[in-house]
Amino acid sequence: MSITKLAIKRPVTTSMFFIAILLFGMAATRLLPLEMFPGIDIPQINVNVPYRGSSPAEVEREVTQVLEESLATMTGIDRMRSWSDQNGVNIRLDMKWGENVASKGLEAREKIDAVSHLLPDDVERIFVQQFSTSDMPVLNIRLSSQRELSGAFDLLDKQLKKPLERIDGVSQVSLYGVEQKQIEVRIDVDRLLASGMPVAELNRKLAAENFVINAGNLRSNNKVYQVSPQGEFRSLEAIRNLWLTPSLRLADVANVSFALPEAEEGRHLDKKYAVGLDVFKESGANLVQVSNRVIKVINAVKQDPQFSGIKLYIMEDQAFGVKSSLKDLLISGLIGALLSFGVLYLFLRDLKLTMVIVASVPISICMTLAVMYFLGYSLNILSMMGLLLAIGMLIDNAVVITESVLQERENEPANTPATQAILSGVDKVALAVMAGTLTTAVVFLPNIFGVKVELTVFLEHVSIAICVSLLASLLVSKTLLPLMIRKLNFKPKPKKESDKLQNAYHKSLSWVLTRPKLSGFIAILILVSTALPLGVIQGNDGGGENSDRLFINYMIEGRHTVEVVESLVSEMEDYLYANQDKFHIDSVYSYYNPDRAQSTLILKKDTKADLKKLKEEIREGFPKFSIAKPQFGWGRDNDGVRISLTGRSTSELIRISEQVIPLIQNIEGLVDVRSELSTGQQEVVIIINPVMASRLGVELRQVARNISLALRGTQLRSYRHDPSGELRIELAYDKSWQKSLDKLKELPVIKIGERVYTLDNLATIKTQPRLETIRHYDRQTALNIGASMDEISVDDAQEKITEALDSIQFPHGYKYSLRGAFERQNEDQAIMLTNMILAVAMIYIVMAALFESLLLPTAIITSILYSITGVFWAMMFSGNSMGVMAMIGILILIGVVVNNGIVLVDQINQMQPKLNKLTETISQVCITRLRPVLMTVSTTILGLLPLALGETKIGGGGPPYSPMAIAIIGGLAFSTITSLYLVPLCYQALYRMRYKAGIQLEKSNHISKRWLRWLPS
Repeated sequence: MSITKLAIKRPVTTSMFFIAILLFGMAATRLLPLEMFPGIDIPQINVNVPYRGSSPAEVEREVTQVLEESLATMTGIDRMRSWSDQNGVNIRLDMKWGENVASKGLEAREKIDAVSHLLPDDVERIFVQQFSTSDMPVLNIRLSSQRELSGAFDLLDKQLKKPLERIDGVSQVSLYGVEQKQIEVRIDVDRLLASGMPVAELNRKLAAENFVINAGNLRSNNKVYQVSPQGEFRSLEAIRNLWLTPSLRLADVANVSFALPEAEEGRHLDKKYAVGLDVFKESGANLVQVSNRVIKVINAVKQDPQFSGIKLYIMEDQAFGVKSSLKDLLISGLIGALLSFGVLYLFLRDLKLTMVIVASVPISICMTLAVMYFLGYSLNILSMMGLLLAIGMLIDNAVVITESVLQERENEPANTPATQAILSGVDKVALAVMAGTLTTAVVFLPNIFGVKVELTVFLEHVSIAICVSLLASLLVSKTLLPLMIRKLNFKPKPKKESDKLQNAYHKSLSWVLTRPKLSGFIAILILVSTALPLGVIQGNDGGGENSDRLFINYMIEGRHTVEVVESLVSEMEDYLYANQDKFHIDSVYSYYNPDRAQSTLILKKDTKADLKKLKEEIREGFPKFSIAKPQFGWGRDNDGVRISLTGRSTSELIRISEQVIPLIQNIEGLVDVRSELSTGQQEVVIIINPVMASRLGVELRQVARNISLALRGTQLRSYRHDPSGELRIELAYDKSWQKSLDKLKELPVIKIGERVYTLDNLATIKTQPRLETIRHYDRQTALNIGASMDEISVDDAQEKITEALDSIQFPHGYKYSLRGAFERQNEDQAIMLTNMILAVAMIYIVMAALFESLLLPTAIITSILYSITGVFWAMMFSGNSMGVMAMIGILILIGVVVNNGIVLVDQINQMQPKLNKLTETISQVCITRLRPVLMTVSTTILGLLPLALGETKIGGGGPPYSPMAIAIIGGLAFSTITSLYLVPLCYQALYRMRYKAGIQLEKSNHISKRWLRWLPS
């Protein structure tokens, strides 16, 4: 018994099933987690080793190379990168997609533990972190005030951070830009030398006096007590009065006080000092609900008198992006649905029948949401995109089956039972409908089960939404729809005596079929015409530039005090705010540290300004700095133009970069060319004289430790008895030793008798240039050159840069590679191209298996070629480039365009035409299928039209949907026109070819039998 017959036979059961599906779907809308991005574990492991106060070269030699050698033995590594600077090293391992990141994280930890004894003794901690999209903060908040916030840690921690951490759904709140106070023990070197106590002994004594240990258990009177001897510091006075010797207290040789850590970075918001706050949500929590709760608490905090004059500004809100994207998608979907409904009614001229067909859309969507919930998927911007794209296709099956049923009822004798006519109509197109649905769904299988890269992992969520909804629409059209047609007793309307559209199509199709050679030649010319738009359209993903924000990188030369860099930022901000309205600026947020600064220009909402002209205007008035050259750009490695020079020697890389930069600057369309190298970066090298140290009985390592203690200090066991919580205790020399090189030379090392030997007596001190950050790519030293693209496509930029760099003779062992937007686009396009080829092959396999024929799929597959032609012409006329979004559109298109051809060819094949009546039979079938073909195509195109004409973007600020929608519309429209003629023409040619081949085979068989008779048995 067929599923359609069962549905009609059991109407109550069928109705209850779909009512249950609707209820499940509506419940799923509340139960599905709402997120910006799906929770995906990115196959990336970050190893961070803080090692403050060292030189990049020392960090590279002592830490980076040791860890890289050990980590390189891990399997499954795709790329290894590292950044070594004066604060430590960060090593990033990009694993191959499909690797178990959790187990790889444990393996990385084991590799690090195996070589930890080779690392410097003062390396305190090593962090091994894994990254997931669910680890991204849902809210980035900035606080600014005219009053000083650097000392407001207690206020912000207790009155803002703690309340936010208690919100349901919040997992973590990170506060930065404001530091907790600490206890500083500042050694007076002269007094310490006079006391005769070595620095090492003082350090050991302080560590020994601040402790808590577990001494075991004490049993008394049948009770067990834990014994904990304690020697903790309980007050500042207790630290000051610590007896170092029977006659010497700590206060005699050092100053002990509360102090704020030295500022190493700063932030400005609207020209005021700013503090950062990031809010993270729990896995599975509803993004919008968590965001609303957080904003509610922030609004309540704003009313607190303690926060008077403090501005709380939300820099990033994922929920806003999701809500705006969802709103745009819903509006586009509703407009598209209304347009589709209108065109469907124009074709059917029956409101009730139109409503029945359109009902398949909400039922299919509800079923999809229910399935997504049970499969553990979330409702995010990608799955919403899949649902929107599916809306236009969900009506197709219902239209085809309805038309077939109505035609069957029209052709059946008057006394034929309605149920029999409905079953006959459904069976007539059952195979074609199933083939159409499967071929549309099968194109997404490579994204679900194929090669895993970042693009396909994210597209999996689009694919699941489309595939499930299509299968749901197939179930609805084969069960509920026939039942509703039967119960509502729809009858075919009397045909018009003459239909101008059908008559015109009949004449033109007959002309095509009766002139196969001329028609074939025209078809080939149409296909060849693809070369024209193909030569004009460029591949371009825009380099990752944001449309509502501009980024100014200051390109600071050398390393300076935070105050000096802040003065540069303040001067730039004064210029920007003096032209705030002219430059369409809403707010300016700046970040700065001793060697880097960046200002983010947040433009006013709905600004229509030309970003190129706006950047030119702003650039013209940039303040002039002696130590910085401000440029527009952005900092992420996978955006913009990135050229990586790799080799062994840093000095050789610097020499090569001096040749490369002028060539890149001369390329039209590339602006703000910059190198990560700064000529002002220098370091002080201290070479201790081992002979002199040996004579004085001083260990070289101890001298180095004294220098380290003077400049960066050392951390002692924390102080745990302050009302504010646990505080750091830092032992260091007085800050005056950090002020100048001449002062450092006078640093006392040892006192022998009445003579004090200084650092200048024991060491040679010199200054030399250095790289601020030493980069490694796959364990090779690298130097990056970056630029911004200005009205040049990624393809053009890549071609011109390659041509320029190929003219340079690189030394042996040195090479260049293009990264950033080039690397991302090439990888994405290669994967999409592979998936398209796989999709076409799988479509052919599915059709061949369902039709049990190689002839029919060959005739149908021609529509795919002409749909690609339509895509390129549509992209050229609309002025769009061929980016990843357009390629996603082509992938969807490949599965959709074959549907009309499948129905046409299947209907012709069912007629089993004779050779002498082949052309006539093809014409008759094509005329009967004209209306459903036009209906399905019109509903799909109109459903996507709002997306194509609108400015809706992924997540509110990501890539626009329009290139994808234009690609689908252009390809579908063009392929429909061609497939109405070329699929029948191709079928006719292949049918006749098969007939002739059969005759020739029969002749060959007859001849072979005749000759075989003469052979001896």
